[in-house]
Amino acid sequence: MLNVNTNGLLVDAEFLMNYKNYNLSGEEAIFLLQINYLTEQGKKIFSVNSFSVALNMSEKDIFSMLDSLLRKRVIKLAKNNRISFIIFNTEDNFYTLKELLKLVESIVSRMLTSREIDIISSWIDRKFLKSEIDEALNISKNINYVNGILNNKINNEMINSEESENILGYDWLNK
Repeated sequence: MLNVNTNGLLVDAEFLMNYKNYNLSGEEAIFLLQINYLTEQGKKIFSVNSFSVALNMSEKDIFSMLDSLLRKRVIKLAKNNRISFIIFNTEDNFYTLKELLKLVESIVSRMLTSREIDIISSWIDRKFLKSEIDEALNISKNINYVNGILNNKINNEMINSEESENILGYDWLNK
């Protein structure tokens, strides 16, 4: 994970380039970075008054944005009035290879072949989220089929991004 540190603003490069994968709008992503900066990554206590002044936003707008981030499970509010940034805590989002191998072995109820271990390790390399892997394993216990589900997810995202390039409806290459 590569972070950009600019005078106290700690930004995960993965998040910066792929915030839409977290179901966030550009406005929500910027707001998230702003509150991350203002609270020093959750170390300072949340204060709507100080946020309102610092961000030049109304309290209503701040609560609206915070509510949106809470509903999307990007942040959570602790009892001590601190904001916990779930999205930047990657320990909970990804399996380690050891965890994933144990999980798959318990699901298939047998030892894994070397080919299956290679397939499973590729899931780590391609940074599939725990939720994506769990969802695929709930659909099937066949490792090759699960691999197909995960790969299909990547292909669908690529197709959707190619379709979004044509949204403007303008033929830039005069074809």
